[in-house]
Amino acid sequence: MTSLISDDALAKQLTQECAVIEWSMLKPHYDRGALIIVKEGVDIITTGVQIAGNNTQLVQKWIDDQTLIKPTSDQASEWEQCNRSFRSVVIAPFVLMQMIMH
Repeated sequence: MTSLISDDALAKQLTQECAVIEWSMLKPHYDRGALIIVKEGVDIITTGVQIAGNNTQLVQKWIDDQTLIKPTSDQASEWEQCNRSFRSVVIAPFVLMQMIMH
């Protein structure tokens, strides 16, 4: 697939759009099944660029090795109780989220 935007330009855009937000803002995306957790230690921007670029082979590898997972209902309940904050970026129709390492 040929992209109208370069990977570098997309990475710069996603870096600018990446934000730390509370669970309450992510919950609607969880409810519609569009929320994806990016494993700690993996660059969320690089992940977003690869998803946006339809790099299906790499994305499938990440799914298989659980670098990318969907949140569980237990996780959602826990995060709702404490309204935890996450790093997040939108890669429509998905929203990527990542635990903030302390």
